[in-house]
Amino acid sequence: MDEATYQHKMRLLDSLSFYRMEKYDTLYRISTSDTSFHREWKSTYYGWITNQDEKTVALIKTNGTEFEIEKQKITKVEPLKIDAAIVDTFVKARHDPTSIFESSFGDCYLLYLWLYKKGSLTYSKALLPENDHFFSDDNLRNAFGILYYDAMLSAFSVQRDYSKAIEFGNHLSKNIYKGYEYQKEAIALTRQLKNNPEDFKTFRLPDSLGWVALKQKLNRNEQITYLGDRLRLLNCIQPGQPAGISYQMYQFSIPISKARGLNVDYWEHNDKYGVVNPYWELIRMKLTPVEVELLLPYLLTETYIPTYTYHRDFFSERTLHKLTWVAHDLIFEITNKRFFTKDDFDSLSFDKKKEELEKVRTWCEENATLSHEQLIVKILKTADLWNDFNKALETAKEENYAALLPIIAARFGDFNGDTNWTTSNKSVMAETMFELGGEKYITTVKQWNINKADIWVNLWCSLFLLKYDKDSYEQAMTELESILKDCDGTYYYPHAMDLLLSMNDKRALKLAEGILDKRGFPRFVDWDYYLNFVKKLLALKSDYTFNAISKKLGPFTPEEVKHLKENNGGKNMFADNDSYTSAVDKLKGANPGYNTESSIETRSAYREALAVWFTTQYALLKAGKPNELHLNIDKTDAPVTFIDSAAH
Repeated sequence: MDEATYQHKMRLLDSLSFYRMEKYDTLYRISTSDTSFHREWKSTYYGWITNQDEKTVALIKTNGTEFEIEKQKITKVEPLKIDAAIVDTFVKARHDPTSIFESSFGDCYLLYLWLYKKGSLTYSKALLPENDHFFSDDNLRNAFGILYYDAMLSAFSVQRDYSKAIEFGNHLSKNIYKGYEYQKEAIALTRQLKNNPEDFKTFRLPDSLGWVALKQKLNRNEQITYLGDRLRLLNCIQPGQPAGISYQMYQFSIPISKARGLNVDYWEHNDKYGVVNPYWELIRMKLTPVEVELLLPYLLTETYIPTYTYHRDFFSERTLHKLTWVAHDLIFEITNKRFFTKDDFDSLSFDKKKEELEKVRTWCEENATLSHEQLIVKILKTADLWNDFNKALETAKEENYAALLPIIAARFGDFNGDTNWTTSNKSVMAETMFELGGEKYITTVKQWNINKADIWVNLWCSLFLLKYDKDSYEQAMTELESILKDCDGTYYYPHAMDLLLSMNDKRALKLAEGILDKRGFPRFVDWDYYLNFVKKLLALKSDYTFNAISKKLGPFTPEEVKHLKENNGGKNMFADNDSYTSAVDKLKGANPGYNTESSIETRSAYREALAVWFTTQYALLKAGKPNELHLNIDKTDAPVTFIDSAAH
């Protein structure tokens, strides 16, 4: 890079940077140690200290992000002398991203700029990227844009710090960021925050007792408006990555940034800090079609809510949620009818949006005299779109409406839909029939079972016939065996397990035991959802289950030892059969003792002792004697598979 280009890049970095790097005199290296999940985690951070108090040290890391470190976790703080040796450390680290050049859009651009500002041009140039493409003006703008937009959303949602969010928003509003994909959102959000300084202060959500008292002073329409106005305070935090959010999530009087320090679980109810969720309260009110009209104005706002989502934080995409989306989903929840898609509605002009809302208003007035049950039944009978029918089906199941099953029987052929990796439209109806049906629908289900192309339908039909029709046992069991034969143990099998285990039938039990031999099962055997199946099989005194698991226990095999030694002594690494060790460890008690931080010898000895314990306890169970096996069933949802696929 020639001198003129270098000077241009440094001026550009200086303009893009939210921080005035000339203010900071010293670069620090901070080492930390933390213990969790029976492991010690050591980390090293490089950056400039901006503030510190009794508990924390605030740092701007060299990758451009702000970070707070708890002092109790700090093992060493080193001011660094900038010389050839330390610069060489950074240069070498470029090829080892886990050490210094953390995975971040900001790379170490601030370090280049800081060295430039301090007159260390030689060292600054030595750190420049080898590939000029990644150092192009557009890429630099986008990299800093991603950093600061994420920081703005975090200030808005995670910290509820409007002043800080506005500072980042003002910075992103500058002409230097023209072309950054989220500049429009940043400008609009900045304007919104400036106009709403009382959010979460005087304009806030009441706790449950406060809401009960307030309702006594408001008529029903006033309650709807009060809650509707506060939908823009919905602060839904993504619980992991990848993950999603629900507008029905618990709401709190404190932001999650403070909740963490108070050991408040943001995804569980909390009596002290919990407040009402206006979205959920409006659903609970069971609004009539006429009352739904009160929600229509919220579909015409440009307001953002303090909720954002992303697939992975190292992806550049960020989705800042809009109040219109909340209102759209809420109306769907209440009416069981999808009037338009969010994307289509967003693309309309303001006047066109008003025209669409008039159609909704007309629908509300046409159905004003119907009870909730009558409205749901009408949708089930007349819906052309699967989304509307499926939502009404779910509601009818929850409310136990008698009309549901006859309508399913009559409309089974109306929704074909493509069979996908999880289910098909018809299979949802077949599953509902399995759950709620009875002998009167045997003939109907037999007709559904003619088409062999939809395996999900065949699964639920065979389960239905096994449950309700003794005369179909042979045919249904043969079909189920065929379906499960090619299953990996995590696809169709889990849906069949409870029925098979409840049948008191040797053939059914053998089929249930077959899940242990499936190729996908060992990966998840220690997950609570799948371990529940093991518990149920052991409770039935299944020798097949005991033998299948016990042969996976015991000391490490020579192959396992070799593999562990080749991989840093196996620390924090599962051996081939360790999922079984972990599973039996859970059967032993709530505090597993198997520690992958331990030496190979210690782990092998523990596995051997665990095998002996398991054999002893199962023998006591078989004999009908008291034993230490924990076979209580843990209530847990089925895990999400293919979790790293953005499409799912």
